[in-house]
Amino acid sequence: MKMIDFDRGILNKSFRKLSSLLLISVIGCTANTVLLAQNGTGSVYSIFGIGEMSRTYSAASQGMGYTSIGLSSPYNINNINPAANDLAGKYFNHVFDIGFYYASTNYQSQGETESGSYGGLSNLSFWFKFNDRWNGLIGLSSYSNVGYNIYKNNINSFENADYDVAYEGSGGLNEFYFSNSYSIAKNFSLGLKLAFVFGNTEHTEDVYGGQTLKRYLSESTTNIANIDLEYSLNYRLQRPDYYLNFGLIYKNPTKLNGNTTSSISEWDYSLGVDVAADTLFNELESASNYTLPRRIGFGLSYNTAKVILAGDIEFNQWSRAEIEGYTEDLTDTWKYAVGMEITPDRFGQKALSRVSYRIGGYAENSYIKVNNKMFYTYGITAGLSIPLKRGSAINIAYQRKYNGTTENDLIFESTHELSLNISMRQRWFQRPKYD
Repeated sequence: MKMIDFDRGILNKSFRKLSSLLLISVIGCTANTVLLAQNGTGSVYSIFGIGEMSRTYSAASQGMGYTSIGLSSPYNINNINPAANDLAGKYFNHVFDIGFYYASTNYQSQGETESGSYGGLSNLSFWFKFNDRWNGLIGLSSYSNVGYNIYKNNINSFENADYDVAYEGSGGLNEFYFSNSYSIAKNFSLGLKLAFVFGNTEHTEDVYGGQTLKRYLSESTTNIANIDLEYSLNYRLQRPDYYLNFGLIYKNPTKLNGNTTSSISEWDYSLGVDVAADTLFNELESASNYTLPRRIGFGLSYNTAKVILAGDIEFNQWSRAEIEGYTEDLTDTWKYAVGMEITPDRFGQKALSRVSYRIGGYAENSYIKVNNKMFYTYGITAGLSIPLKRGSAINIAYQRKYNGTTENDLIFESTHELSLNISMRQRWFQRPKYD
C-alpha cells in the first residue's frame, strides 16, 4: 500500500539526500510499506514544514468557531486583534488568563485506524490598563506544533529480511508577545503586537531489524527565531440597542534565522542491547530559508445585551513564504469562521441566566500540499462561560475537528478537544469613590 512520503517531512535538503542514499543502500527497499500506528501528540501532518499551525485564541473565540478579529467586549480579552480591547476595562483593569486542553484523535488511512491522546498548557496571558486610552497584553502561546510517532513495518529488502522504521517528532514554534491598544478617537482604536517567535523542531528516523542486527538512526534538529510585528485596528458603530464592530489585522512576512544540526549514526544490537558503533554523518549549518507568510484578516460582529454574532475571514500568503525543503509545495490559505454567543441575563439573579452559551464553526485549507494534494481542516465548536464572584469566570470549550483526507493515500484525522480556561479579572490600584 502506497502511503505518505514521510521521509520528506524529516530532513533538511542536503541531509535528506545523504540519508536516503544510505538507508536505501542498507535495507534496499523494493516492496511497499505499511503504516502501523500513529501514537503521537498531535497531527500526523506535523511531520511536514514547521508543523501544524496552532495559534492560541481567547476562551470566547474557542467556543465561537475561533472568530476573533471582529470581537470587542467589556468582558473578554482579544489576543488576536489587540485593538479590539478598547472596550475592556469597564468593570476591571487587570485580567490573568491561563488555559489547558486535552484532545483525542482518531487516525484513518485506507484500511487501518489508530488513535492517540495528548494535552497540556495552551496559553498564559496578562492584560492591564495603562490609562483610559491605552492598554497592554503580555502572553506566551503556541504558534505551531510538531508531535507524531509513526511506524512503518514489514519493509522488505533484497536481503529477504523485513525492517521496521520509526518516525518521531516533537517541538514547534512559540511566541512571547506584548500587544498594545490605543484609542485615537471615540470607538476607533489601533493595535500593535510585538512578538518574539522562537522554537525548535526535532525529527528522527530509526531503521532497525533484519539480518544485519544493525540499527541506523538519523536525527535533525532545527532552532529558529526572530521578531514579528502585527498591526490591527478596530472601529465600532454604536447604536442605542446594539453596536456593529469591525476589526482588521495585518502582518508582513517575517524571516526566521537559526541553525540545523543533522546526524546519522549506526548502532549494533547483536548482543541484545544497543551499542553505538559509528557516527556516519554529523553537520551543523545555518537555517535561513524560513519565512512566515503575510497575513491579513477581517472580522465583523453584531452585539446586543444578550446576543453576539461574529464572522471572520483570514488570508495567509504562504505561496510567497519559505520553508526549507517545502517552498514549492506551499499554498495560500483562507480561513472562514462564524460564531454566536447568547447570555440570557448577564446581571440576573439566577445563576444559569448569567452563563454565556457559545457555538460556532470554521474551515481552512492546508498550507502545504502533501502527495500533491491540498486538504482542509474544519470543525464545529461549543462553549460555556461560567461567571464567578468578583467578575472572574471559568470558560469551557469543545471542538469536533476534522483534518486531512484518505485521497491520494493520505490520512484522515478526527479529533475531540476539550479546553478549560480560567479568567481572573480584578480591579487593582483604584481608590473607592464616595458621593
